[in-house]
Amino acid sequence: MNPPNIKIYLMISGALIILFLIVTFVPFGKRGANNQQPSTIFPTPTLFEVNQPPITNPPDGGPSPTIKPADFTGVKEEEMPPETAKISLQKQDLRSKLPLNLSTFSIGFDYAEDKFVVTLKDPKDQSRTEFENWRKANYAALVITQFNFR
Repeated sequence: MNPPNIKIYLMISGALIILFLIVTFVPFGKRGANNQQPSTIFPTPTLFEVNQPPITNPPDGGPSPTIKPADFTGVKEEEMPPETAKISLQKQDLRSKLPLNLSTFSIGFDYAEDKFVVTLKDPKDQSRTEFENWRKANYAALVITQFNFR
């Protein structure tokens, strides 16, 4: 049995590659040839104005949608006790001023625990009493359990 001739396989595969390249790239070269002349005549622009009168509601209460009050919205309306309102207002006021850095302590807010974080400076006992006096003078409605000390 004769061994296969490698030269024949190389010639056949080379011819196939050349044929593939010709089939692939020859059509792209023909697309660039465009025989159409560009037109120098441009259409004249047109202007289309819409003149609608402004929409005004008649003062006599003409046709307007009527809104029917809802019987139940899913929320029971109840008055908030004044103590709760005062606590929430003071908490909101203090949170808007944060971070607060004073000479003996600084205050931040821990959103995970929903509490204020007080960092006392040395000496801690004196800083704690000054913080208590400051809290009673400015935010008396906020109880001491609203604060975490470090």
